[in-house]
Amino acid sequence: MGLNQGRFPRLTAFVSHGDPQSELPLLWKLCSAIVDMGHSVTVLDGTTPETGENPGLEQVLDFTAWREVEPDAHAWNILPSMHGLHALTTFSNPATRCLSELGRAFAHDGILIMYSNAQRMSTLLASSGVRPLLSISPAKTSLLTSYLALKRLLIKGRLEPAVANVVQYQDSGLETSETVANNLRDCAKYFLDFDVNILPIVTPSGEDRPGMDVQRVALSMIENSIPLDTGWTTPSLRADVPAATRAARSH
Repeated sequence: MGLNQGRFPRLTAFVSHGDPQSELPLLWKLCSAIVDMGHSVTVLDGTTPETGENPGLEQVLDFTAWREVEPDAHAWNILPSMHGLHALTTFSNPATRCLSELGRAFAHDGILIMYSNAQRMSTLLASSGVRPLLSISPAKTSLLTSYLALKRLLIKGRLEPAVANVVQYQDSGLETSETVANNLRDCAKYFLDFDVNILPIVTPSGEDRPGMDVQRVALSMIENSIPLDTGWTTPSLRADVPAATRAARSH
């Protein structure tokens, strides 16, 4: 028992804001990159509901489904989690309860990635210290949806996301993508008093394997993940977050 002390799964997050052009391909590449680094990965897919034929987080939490996971298995899998994550939001202290329950249910996993919208993520991970990854692309709605997600994470969740600007090497939208990134940075600074950290990810068209940009982002996600255990408590807030919150509320 003493040898196993401090050996907990780690949690990170990836924001879903309705931009599948940049979200899902990047998420799968990040999973592959993390596995290549020697970690097992479980994606808690908050966009997909659990069913009787396809059980997921809801069944794991209420002990109606059993997961057999080898502690050092180098693999990644996706777990439907829409209902399970929603159930965790109904507790009186959802952030602390969420992290404690996930630590219990996935005690033998490596890296957990919560993939969910900003509203639910802000409730379940509030003030946890997780740095969610928010991806943007040249899609027409990407600037608006990413800004709204960023604002909710900062104000409601006290979470400071990193932003990944996803562009394909042969994509004619390279200039458009830079415009989206610059506009998001300017909006965040002016309206939220927040300096966005934008990570460029340039991938060749049709490339399935994670490139160097993806590997750097994957490493950053691991470094900024938090350990989970059943006695988890939220840390004190960072001093610069309330300032950003006050600035945002004035607009």
